[in-house]
Amino acid sequence: MYPVIITLTVFGLIFILYGIFSSKEEPLFFEKRPHLVEIKTKAKRTKSSGPALGRVSMFINKPFSKMPYLKGLQEKLDFLRLPIGAIELLFVKELLMFIAGAGVFYTMGASQYVLIAALVGFLLPDFMLLAKYRTRKEEIVRYFPDTVDLLDLCIGAGLDFLSSIAWIVDKSRPNPFMEELKVVFNDIRVGKPRVQALKDMAKRLNIPDISSFVRTIVQSERMGVSIEEALKNLSEDTRELRFQNGERQAIKASIKILVPLLFFILPVIMVVVAGPIIIKFTQGGLTPGGSMSLGGM
Repeated sequence: MYPVIITLTVFGLIFILYGIFSSKEEPLFFEKRPHLVEIKTKAKRTKSSGPALGRVSMFINKPFSKMPYLKGLQEKLDFLRLPIGAIELLFVKELLMFIAGAGVFYTMGASQYVLIAALVGFLLPDFMLLAKYRTRKEEIVRYFPDTVDLLDLCIGAGLDFLSSIAWIVDKSRPNPFMEELKVVFNDIRVGKPRVQALKDMAKRLNIPDISSFVRTIVQSERMGVSIEEALKNLSEDTRELRFQNGERQAIKASIKILVPLLFFILPVIMVVVAGPIIIKFTQGGLTPGGSMSLGGM
């Protein structure tokens, strides 16, 4: 009975984690209440996933609340805007660790695997969070040049920077970088200076292309340079860097493919080509007597 309960509990927790990490982000604009900002504080994020879970996790993990690990975990959760706090996620990780270790002990009866199972249960949410974190960063980098081109076109058409963001958000297909621009737009609308809102975005994303974008906007404002020209140069440089990065990846691909070619593809070809010959040779089919018998047939 215990193994069944433990197995169901493990699958239930994994399902909850999948629901958390695959949850859609809340909309960042309010048509009826534009003065509200969608960026939640850490305290509000803790309440968003349920007051009971928040109180229990804070009671258990209060001594660990100042750990640098939780700070980095909270930064990733804020970047992904997931409806859970770092303290709560740590509590879920601890539950998975305990249940995975107990499940292995009761099902297999092997105490030497309990520590491994507990470690896997504890690190499983980290792997899921890191995969989602990297995927979102890659999507932001991929959509960044196209969005900058749209900003450049809007500014060239006579709109200012803030109106260009609003037009792109309203008229274009959404993408991860555009969602971050929505955050900047909301921050500016509630009174935050534009430079500070852009710097906060660069700090939150921690992507070199975005940091270069923010520096370009800030320097163009301070030096009086046309933002349109600065964005056009930035877009061209970004596309050139992407092209060079693609060339480097193509060169590396020819080297990386040698490993599967030598260890997986060539042995199969050798078996297919040389296998019948070896079989005939071992059966005497290639000896003079064997060839005569084949001729007699």
